[in-house]
Amino acid sequence: MANLRRAKSVHAAAPLALAAILMAAFPGKAGSAYHFNKMKEDRIASALANIHRRNPGLDARIAAVSGAFVGTPYKLGPLGEGGTGEFDRDPLYSFRQADCTTFVETVMALSLEPELGKALADTLRRIRYEDGKVGYAARNHFTEVDWIPNNAAAGFLADITEAVAGGKTRYAAKTISKRDWYAHKTLDDIQGFGSAPAAEKEAKLKALQALGKDLPDQEVRLPYVPVEALAEALPRIPSGTVANVVREGRPDKPVLITHQTLVIDKGGKKLLRHAAYGRQVEDVPVLDYFAKFSTATWRVLGVNLNAVRSR
Repeated sequence: MANLRRAKSVHAAAPLALAAILMAAFPGKAGSAYHFNKMKEDRIASALANIHRRNPGLDARIAAVSGAFVGTPYKLGPLGEGGTGEFDRDPLYSFRQADCTTFVETVMALSLEPELGKALADTLRRIRYEDGKVGYAARNHFTEVDWIPNNAAAGFLADITEAVAGGKTRYAAKTISKRDWYAHKTLDDIQGFGSAPAAEKEAKLKALQALGKDLPDQEVRLPYVPVEALAEALPRIPSGTVANVVREGRPDKPVLITHQTLVIDKGGKKLLRHAAYGRQVEDVPVLDYFAKFSTATWRVLGVNLNAVRSR
Protein backbone atom coordinates (compact mmCIF):
# COMPACT_ATOMS: atom_id res chain seq x y z
CA MET A 1 0.00 0.00 0.00
CA ALA A 2 2.88 2.38 -0.75
CA ASN A 3 0.60 4.59 -2.82
CA LEU A 4 -1.75 4.98 0.16
CA ARG A 5 1.07 6.13 2.43
CA ARG A 6 2.16 8.58 -0.25
CA ALA A 7 -1.38 9.88 -0.66
CA LYS A 8 -1.66 10.55 3.07
CA SER A 9 1.55 12.58 3.03
CA VAL A 10 0.65 14.84 0.10
CA HIS A 11 -1.40 17.36 2.10
CA ALA A 12 -0.89 20.19 -0.36
CA ALA A 13 -1.56 18.20 -3.53
CA ALA A 14 -3.96 19.67 -6.04
CA PRO A 15 -7.40 18.03 -5.87
CA LEU A 16 -7.11 16.30 -9.25
CA ALA A 17 -3.64 14.97 -8.51
CA LEU A 18 -4.76 13.69 -5.11
CA ALA A 19 -7.77 11.99 -6.70
CA ALA A 20 -5.49 10.24 -9.18
CA ILE A 21 -3.30 8.95 -6.37
CA LEU A 22 -6.28 7.66 -4.43
CA MET A 23 -7.69 5.92 -7.51
CA ALA A 24 -4.38 4.14 -8.02
CA ALA A 25 -4.35 3.03 -4.40
CA PHE A 26 -8.01 1.94 -4.41
CA PRO A 27 -9.14 0.79 -7.86
CA GLY A 28 -12.87 1.18 -8.27
CA LYS A 29 -15.63 -0.02 -10.51
CA ALA A 30 -14.07 1.24 -13.72
CA GLY A 31 -11.18 -1.23 -13.53
CA SER A 32 -8.24 -2.47 -11.52
CA ALA A 33 -4.77 -1.01 -11.05
CA TYR A 34 -3.60 -4.34 -9.65
CA HIS A 35 -1.42 -6.83 -11.51
CA PHE A 36 -1.74 -10.10 -9.63
CA ASN A 37 1.02 -11.87 -11.55
CA LYS A 38 3.51 -9.34 -10.16
CA MET A 39 2.24 -9.32 -6.56
CA LYS A 40 2.91 -11.49 -3.52
CA GLU A 41 -0.03 -13.39 -2.09
CA ASP A 42 -0.37 -11.21 1.01
CA ARG A 43 -0.82 -8.17 -1.22
CA ILE A 44 -3.23 -10.06 -3.47
CA ALA A 45 -5.26 -10.94 -0.37
CA SER A 46 -5.49 -7.27 0.61
CA ALA A 47 -6.31 -6.23 -2.94
CA LEU A 48 -9.02 -8.86 -3.22
CA ALA A 49 -10.70 -7.74 0.00
CA ASN A 50 -10.57 -4.16 -1.26
CA ILE A 51 -12.11 -5.11 -4.61
CA HIS A 52 -15.01 -6.78 -2.81
CA ARG A 53 -15.53 -3.77 -0.52
CA ARG A 54 -15.64 -1.33 -3.41
CA ASN A 55 -17.68 -3.50 -5.80
CA PRO A 56 -20.85 -4.87 -4.20
CA GLY A 57 -22.16 -6.12 -7.55
CA LEU A 58 -20.85 -9.45 -8.83
CA ASP A 59 -20.50 -8.16 -12.40
CA ALA A 60 -18.31 -5.30 -11.20
CA ARG A 61 -16.19 -7.67 -9.12
CA ILE A 62 -15.66 -9.95 -12.12
CA ALA A 63 -14.54 -6.95 -14.17
CA ALA A 64 -12.15 -5.77 -11.44
CA VAL A 65 -10.73 -9.19 -10.59
CA SER A 66 -10.27 -10.21 -14.23
CA GLY A 67 -8.66 -6.84 -14.92
CA ALA A 68 -5.98 -7.68 -12.36
CA PHE A 69 -5.01 -10.67 -14.53
CA VAL A 70 -4.58 -8.67 -17.75
CA GLY A 71 -0.97 -9.14 -18.87
CA THR A 72 -0.60 -12.52 -17.16
CA PRO A 73 1.44 -14.81 -19.44
CA TYR A 74 -0.30 -17.72 -21.15
CA LYS A 75 0.65 -21.32 -20.41
CA LEU A 76 -1.38 -24.30 -21.55
CA GLY A 77 -2.38 -26.52 -18.62
CA PRO A 78 -0.62 -24.63 -15.80
CA LEU A 79 -2.60 -26.24 -12.97
CA GLY A 80 -2.82 -29.76 -11.62
CA GLU A 81 -3.57 -31.56 -8.38
CA GLY A 82 -0.60 -30.27 -6.40
CA GLY A 83 2.45 -32.04 -5.01
CA THR A 84 0.61 -35.26 -4.18
CA GLY A 85 -1.27 -35.53 -7.48
CA GLU A 86 -1.40 -39.02 -8.97
CA PHE A 87 -0.80 -37.93 -12.58
CA ASP A 88 -0.43 -34.13 -12.65
CA ARG A 89 1.56 -32.42 -9.90
CA ASP A 90 1.33 -28.89 -11.25
CA PRO A 91 0.07 -26.46 -8.56
CA LEU A 92 -3.58 -26.21 -7.58
CA TYR A 93 -3.54 -22.48 -8.38
CA SER A 94 -1.24 -19.88 -9.90
CA PHE A 95 -1.15 -16.11 -10.33
CA ARG A 96 1.90 -16.23 -12.59
CA GLN A 97 0.37 -17.86 -15.67
CA ALA A 98 -2.97 -19.06 -17.01
CA ASP A 99 -4.74 -20.73 -19.88
CA CYS A 100 -8.28 -19.89 -20.98
CA THR A 101 -10.08 -22.17 -18.52
CA THR A 102 -7.86 -21.65 -15.48
CA PHE A 103 -8.19 -17.89 -16.01
CA VAL A 104 -12.00 -18.07 -15.98
CA GLU A 105 -12.05 -20.48 -13.03
CA THR A 106 -9.73 -18.35 -10.89
CA VAL A 107 -11.59 -15.13 -11.71
CA MET A 108 -14.88 -16.78 -10.74
CA ALA A 109 -13.49 -18.01 -7.42
CA LEU A 110 -11.94 -14.67 -6.47
CA SER A 111 -15.05 -12.75 -7.52
CA LEU A 112 -17.33 -14.96 -5.44
CA GLU A 113 -15.22 -15.11 -2.26
CA PRO A 114 -13.46 -12.10 -0.66
CA GLU A 115 -11.07 -14.09 1.54
CA LEU A 116 -8.17 -15.29 -0.59
CA GLY A 117 -7.40 -18.47 1.33
CA LYS A 118 -11.01 -19.64 1.18
CA ALA A 119 -11.36 -18.63 -2.47
CA LEU A 120 -8.40 -20.80 -3.45
CA ALA A 121 -8.87 -23.74 -1.09
CA ASP A 122 -12.64 -24.03 -1.26
CA THR A 123 -14.39 -22.04 -4.01
CA LEU A 124 -11.84 -22.72 -6.75
CA ARG A 125 -11.76 -26.38 -5.78
CA ARG A 126 -15.54 -26.67 -6.16
CA ILE A 127 -15.45 -24.85 -9.51
CA ARG A 128 -12.59 -26.90 -10.91
CA TYR A 129 -13.59 -30.37 -9.68
CA GLU A 130 -16.85 -32.30 -9.66
CA ASP A 131 -18.27 -32.18 -6.12
CA GLY A 132 -15.07 -30.38 -5.07
CA LYS A 133 -13.09 -33.63 -4.86
CA VAL A 134 -9.51 -33.00 -5.99
CA GLY A 135 -8.34 -35.68 -8.42
CA TYR A 136 -7.51 -36.02 -12.09
CA ALA A 137 -10.64 -38.02 -12.90
CA ALA A 138 -12.84 -35.53 -11.04
CA ARG A 139 -11.40 -32.49 -12.81
CA ASN A 140 -13.87 -30.78 -15.14
CA HIS A 141 -11.85 -31.54 -18.27
CA PHE A 142 -14.63 -31.28 -20.87
CA THR A 143 -16.38 -27.93 -20.95
CA GLU A 144 -19.51 -29.35 -22.60
CA VAL A 145 -20.18 -32.37 -20.36
CA ASP A 146 -18.17 -31.56 -17.21
CA TRP A 147 -17.41 -27.90 -16.61
CA ILE A 148 -20.72 -26.30 -17.55
CA PRO A 149 -23.16 -28.89 -16.14
CA ASN A 150 -21.20 -29.51 -12.95
CA ASN A 151 -20.86 -25.80 -12.20
CA ALA A 152 -24.54 -25.28 -12.98
CA ALA A 153 -25.42 -28.10 -10.57
CA ALA A 154 -23.18 -26.54 -7.92
CA GLY A 155 -24.99 -23.21 -8.32
CA PHE A 156 -22.10 -21.28 -9.85
CA LEU A 157 -23.49 -20.93 -13.40
CA ALA A 158 -26.78 -20.40 -15.24
CA ASP A 159 -27.03 -20.73 -19.01
CA ILE A 160 -28.40 -17.50 -20.51
CA THR A 161 -27.80 -18.30 -24.18
CA GLU A 162 -31.48 -18.62 -25.11
CA ALA A 163 -32.40 -15.52 -23.12
CA VAL A 164 -29.83 -13.50 -25.09
CA ALA A 165 -30.36 -15.02 -28.54
CA GLY A 166 -34.11 -15.53 -28.36
CA GLY A 167 -35.51 -16.96 -31.58
CA LYS A 168 -32.06 -16.96 -33.15
CA THR A 169 -30.72 -19.61 -30.76
CA ARG A 170 -29.10 -22.55 -32.50
CA TYR A 171 -27.85 -25.88 -31.13
CA ALA A 172 -24.63 -27.81 -31.70
CA ALA A 173 -24.56 -31.56 -31.08
CA LYS A 174 -21.80 -34.08 -30.62
CA THR A 175 -20.96 -37.42 -29.05
CA ILE A 176 -18.15 -36.91 -26.53
CA SER A 177 -15.88 -39.92 -26.01
CA LYS A 178 -13.87 -39.65 -22.81
CA ARG A 179 -12.75 -43.23 -23.36
CA ASP A 180 -11.01 -42.24 -26.59
CA TRP A 181 -9.59 -39.08 -25.00
CA TYR A 182 -7.99 -41.02 -22.15
CA ALA A 183 -6.72 -43.74 -24.51
CA HIS A 184 -4.74 -41.12 -26.44
CA LYS A 185 -2.94 -39.71 -23.41
CA THR A 186 0.87 -39.55 -23.70
CA LEU A 187 3.82 -39.10 -21.38
CA ASP A 188 3.46 -35.35 -21.88
CA ASP A 189 0.31 -35.58 -19.76
CA ILE A 190 2.26 -36.97 -16.79
CA GLN A 191 3.33 -33.76 -15.07
CA GLY A 192 5.64 -33.25 -12.11
CA PHE A 193 7.60 -36.50 -12.32
CA GLY A 194 10.69 -35.18 -14.09
CA SER A 195 13.24 -37.13 -12.04
CA ALA A 196 11.22 -40.34 -11.81
CA PRO A 197 12.49 -43.48 -13.61
CA ALA A 198 11.10 -44.08 -17.09
CA ALA A 199 9.40 -47.27 -15.92
CA GLU A 200 7.48 -45.35 -13.24
CA LYS A 201 6.31 -42.79 -15.79
CA GLU A 202 5.18 -45.53 -18.16
CA ALA A 203 3.23 -47.17 -15.35
CA LYS A 204 1.61 -43.83 -14.55
CA LEU A 205 0.66 -43.40 -18.20
CA LYS A 206 -0.97 -46.82 -18.38
CA ALA A 207 -2.94 -46.08 -15.23
CA LEU A 208 -4.05 -42.73 -16.66
CA GLN A 209 -5.16 -44.28 -19.93
CA ALA A 210 -7.09 -46.93 -18.00
CA LEU A 211 -9.21 -44.27 -16.26
CA GLY A 212 -11.37 -43.98 -19.35
CA LYS A 213 -11.80 -47.63 -20.32
CA ASP A 214 -15.28 -48.03 -18.80
CA LEU A 215 -16.59 -44.51 -19.42
CA PRO A 216 -19.66 -44.35 -21.68
CA ASP A 217 -19.96 -41.89 -24.54
CA GLN A 218 -21.98 -38.77 -23.75
CA GLU A 219 -24.33 -36.93 -26.06
CA VAL A 220 -24.32 -33.15 -25.78
CA ARG A 221 -26.70 -30.58 -27.29
CA LEU A 222 -25.36 -27.09 -26.70
CA PRO A 223 -27.19 -23.78 -27.29
CA TYR A 224 -25.27 -20.97 -28.93
CA VAL A 225 -25.72 -17.46 -30.32
CA PRO A 226 -24.76 -17.73 -34.01
CA VAL A 227 -21.87 -15.55 -35.14
CA GLU A 228 -24.12 -13.87 -37.70
CA ALA A 229 -26.58 -12.85 -34.92
CA LEU A 230 -23.93 -11.71 -32.44
CA ALA A 231 -23.89 -8.01 -33.34
CA GLU A 232 -27.62 -7.70 -32.70
CA ALA A 233 -27.48 -9.78 -29.49
CA LEU A 234 -24.35 -8.19 -28.06
CA PRO A 235 -26.06 -5.42 -26.03
CA ARG A 236 -28.04 -8.10 -24.15
CA ILE A 237 -24.95 -9.94 -22.91
CA PRO A 238 -24.35 -8.87 -19.29
CA SER A 239 -20.86 -7.87 -18.21
CA GLY A 240 -19.16 -10.74 -16.41
CA THR A 241 -20.69 -13.45 -18.60
CA VAL A 242 -18.67 -16.59 -19.33
CA ALA A 243 -18.57 -16.91 -23.13
CA ASN A 244 -17.61 -20.28 -24.62
CA VAL A 245 -16.52 -20.45 -28.27
CA VAL A 246 -18.55 -23.17 -30.05
CA ARG A 247 -17.32 -24.93 -33.21
CA GLU A 248 -19.07 -27.35 -35.52
CA GLY A 249 -19.20 -30.98 -34.45
CA ARG A 250 -16.70 -33.04 -36.40
CA PRO A 251 -15.80 -36.73 -36.04
CA ASP A 252 -12.08 -35.91 -36.08
CA LYS A 253 -12.38 -33.41 -33.21
CA PRO A 254 -13.03 -34.41 -29.57
CA VAL A 255 -15.01 -31.32 -28.48
CA LEU A 256 -17.38 -28.52 -29.48
CA ILE A 257 -16.02 -25.78 -27.18
CA THR A 258 -12.45 -24.74 -27.90
CA HIS A 259 -12.04 -21.55 -25.86
CA GLN A 260 -13.42 -19.94 -22.70
CA THR A 261 -13.59 -16.19 -22.17
CA LEU A 262 -15.33 -13.42 -20.25
CA VAL A 263 -17.45 -10.61 -21.70
CA ILE A 264 -16.63 -7.34 -19.93
CA ASP A 265 -18.20 -3.89 -20.29
CA LYS A 266 -15.46 -1.28 -20.47
CA GLY A 267 -15.61 2.27 -21.74
CA GLY A 268 -19.01 1.70 -23.31
CA LYS A 269 -17.75 -1.30 -25.30
CA LYS A 270 -18.22 -5.05 -25.03
CA LEU A 271 -14.81 -6.62 -24.69
CA LEU A 272 -13.78 -10.23 -24.72
CA ARG A 273 -11.24 -10.72 -21.91
CA HIS A 274 -9.37 -13.97 -22.26
CA ALA A 275 -6.08 -15.82 -21.96
CA ALA A 276 -4.94 -15.64 -25.58
CA TYR A 277 -3.06 -18.73 -26.75
CA GLY A 278 0.68 -18.15 -26.76
CA ARG A 279 0.37 -14.56 -25.54
CA GLN A 280 -1.27 -13.32 -22.35
CA VAL A 281 -4.55 -12.34 -20.75
CA GLU A 282 -5.82 -9.50 -22.91
CA ASP A 283 -8.88 -7.59 -24.10
CA VAL A 284 -10.28 -7.52 -27.62
CA PRO A 285 -13.62 -6.18 -28.91
CA VAL A 286 -16.06 -9.09 -29.08
CA LEU A 287 -16.98 -8.67 -32.76
CA ASP A 288 -13.33 -8.23 -33.77
CA TYR A 289 -12.47 -11.49 -32.05
CA PHE A 290 -15.08 -13.52 -33.90
CA ALA A 291 -14.40 -11.83 -37.24
CA LYS A 292 -10.97 -13.45 -37.40
CA PHE A 293 -12.59 -16.90 -37.64
CA SER A 294 -14.45 -16.16 -40.88
CA THR A 295 -12.08 -18.38 -42.88
CA ALA A 296 -11.30 -21.00 -40.21
CA THR A 297 -11.26 -24.56 -41.55
CA TRP A 298 -12.84 -25.79 -38.30
CA ARG A 299 -15.89 -23.57 -38.46
CA VAL A 300 -16.80 -21.39 -35.48
CA LEU A 301 -20.59 -21.48 -35.08
CA GLY A 302 -21.05 -18.96 -32.27
CA VAL A 303 -20.90 -18.52 -28.53
CA ASN A 304 -22.50 -20.27 -25.56
CA LEU A 305 -23.22 -17.93 -22.64
CA ASN A 306 -23.31 -18.59 -18.91
CA ALA A 307 -23.91 -16.09 -16.12
CA VAL A 308 -21.87 -16.48 -12.93
CA ARG A 309 -24.05 -16.87 -9.84
CA SER A 310 -23.43 -16.36 -6.13
CA ARG A 311 -24.32 -19.53 -4.25
